[in-house]
Formats: sequence, structure tokens, C-alpha cells
Amino acid sequence: MQNKKSKSPAMSALGDIVRQARQAKGWSQRDLSARTHMPQAQISRIENADVDPQVSTLIELARALELELQLIPKSALTAVEATVRSTKARSDERAFQTLMADLLRAAEQAHSMAPDREDIASLLSNLRDLQPRTTALRARALMDDLKSVQTRLHGFLTCPPAERPSHTQPIRDAAQKLKDLRNMLAHAPAGERPAYSLDDED
Repeated sequence: MQNKKSKSPAMSALGDIVRQARQAKGWSQRDLSARTHMPQAQISRIENADVDPQVSTLIELARALELELQLIPKSALTAVEATVRSTKARSDERAFQTLMADLLRAAEQAHSMAPDREDIASLLSNLRDLQPRTTALRARALMDDLKSVQTRLHGFLTCPPAERPSHTQPIRDAAQKLKDLRNMLAHAPAGERPAYSLDDED
């Protein structure tokens, strides 16, 4: 049985790790609940540091989230934390590169389906301009903006041909988002990695 305790820094840190790992997989608490056979309310309490979970609970969460529970010497903690940060940065970079590649493929496909559409040509052109700037684009705040562009593109690609004209404004908005981002990066001081987030007009 889990004992209710006042929130401690350790429990808060644990809750943050579980939440971040869950969100990195794109899962809701309900999704994690289904994978661990734990009540959603229990996962919520763990993430909010409202309980001190048993080791068996942590093992089950770690298994589902592809984490590993380890007891390590304090003297090695700094090195371990540095390794974790480095691994996470590489994982974020791979996710970003994958998203950019998918956006380019989708834009090229949309352009081949509608070569006369200026909005799609503009979107594709802006994506190509941004592609060499992926290092500056690693800011996590940008991922949601780019995913919204991805959603609009896939909506265009999957709709029946007769409905494509109705996607003009969303594609135009997406192209403008990318143009604004390209312009911001072009005017950023050399060597600076901006953490811009564009306003979503949805």
C-alpha cells in the first residue's frame, strides 16, 4: 500500500521524470494506465508527487516508459546526469530531423498533386530554406508549431480532390508560419540558438 506523504523534492523530481517520459512518447495518462494496468488516478498522483510509490510500481512504470531503475554511487551522479542530458539532446535532435524530413516529403507530395497552388509552392520553398538551419531549430518550443504544419499538410494529402480548395487557408497559414520562422532565424545573431515559438492562429 502506498502512503500519502507531503511533497518532497525527490518525489517531485520523480513525478516530473514520469510525466516527461510519458509525454515524450505522446501518451496520455490513460494510455500509460492501459500499458501498466495501473489506475489513471494513481499515475496522476505519482506525477503530482502526492504519493510515495512502491518499488514494484516504479519498476512497472519504468518498463512501460523504457526507463531503467538504478542505484548509483553519489560520486558518479554528475557523470550520469551529463550522459542523460547528452542522450536526451541527441534523441530530441533525431526527432526534430525526422519531423523535418516528413514535412519535406509531405510538401513535395502535395506540390506534385497540385503544382499550380502558390500556397503549397510557398510552403515547400520555406521548408527547403529551413532545412539547412535544423541546428538552430532544435528548440522544443518549435515542435508544436511544426507539428501543426504537419497536420495541415497531411489533412490536404488525405482529403478527396474535391475538398482540396477548402484547405487553401490552412496551407496558406502554414506557409506564413514557416516564412516567419525563416525570417526570424535569418535575422538572429550569429551563433545564437533562438527559442522562438510562433503564434498558432487556429
